[in-house]
Amino acid sequence: MNELNENELAVVAGGASTGKKIPSTYVVVAGDNLSTIASRFGTTWKKLYDLNKAVIDKTAKSHGVKDHFENYIYPGEVLKLK
Repeated sequence: MNELNENELAVVAGGASTGKKIPSTYVVVAGDNLSTIASRFGTTWKKLYDLNKAVIDKTAKSHGVKDHFENYIYPGEVLKLK
């Protein structure tokens, strides 16, 4: 699996415009949200949510979130980018 971590983020920030290959996954760090991650990798928050719905919903529910799970991602979660 090709994961991206916090230290590698600066290398590929800006996504496809850098000429770097977009990794298949991304590890969430503090301060991230789906919109900012999506913009880095040339996609939309909705597409990221749809790809990762099961993980995002499960983790949000385990933190006591009742609805709007797409607004809750947590450091350490591994999200699919494609």
